[in-house]
Amino acid sequence: MAAAGGFVRELERRGGPALRLEQRAAGGVGCVVWDAALVLAKFLETGACPLARRAVLELGAGTGAVGIMAATLGANVTVTDLEELQELLLVNIENNKHLVTGSVRAKVLKWGEDVTEFQPPPDYILMADCIYYEESLEPLLKTLKDLTGPDTCVLCCYEQRTMGKNPEVERRYFELLQVDFELEKIPLDKHDEEYRSTDIHIVNIHRKQALAGALEKTERA
Repeated sequence: MAAAGGFVRELERRGGPALRLEQRAAGGVGCVVWDAALVLAKFLETGACPLARRAVLELGAGTGAVGIMAATLGANVTVTDLEELQELLLVNIENNKHLVTGSVRAKVLKWGEDVTEFQPPPDYILMADCIYYEESLEPLLKTLKDLTGPDTCVLCCYEQRTMGKNPEVERRYFELLQVDFELEKIPLDKHDEEYRSTDIHIVNIHRKQALAGALEKTERA
């Protein structure tokens, strides 16, 4: 049963009982499970990315849907968001801990700030619907650059929106991203058969190799 002002979203799993994700009726964009989070969580279940015993960090986790799904697939996960989302993340970790086969913890991470405590770089960074505020783009990109190593795979899932400033914000984000990263769109037919939509995209993002090599040399020095 959800707490006052909340409601539960069930997310089916291929391998057992559904995730039960508490949401909040009020509290901003982080308090509900967005469609892009469902699409990315279900994509992880396809097995396209091996997660067992891998280090995974979710940015802008909100309800924690994607990260908790990764933890049920054997990953060691840190779900991150702002201070005001920590209580909801902890509730959802607690509600689903019996399904976790890896590990999952919640931590505060504000984009653009120091990420030392999240080092060494994780194997995977997960992001669902993190592109919506123009003023958050540069802090987000700084955090991505600070967190990624040469072998880190970033999976970014977003819903393409046509209203207001959204198209311009998306265009700017990918323009800035391509300075330091290589992008590869994951074809729709590789998404989960049921949880897919033509306006929801998953992009596989890696450090550009020349940059990654230079970073490795710097770290060794």
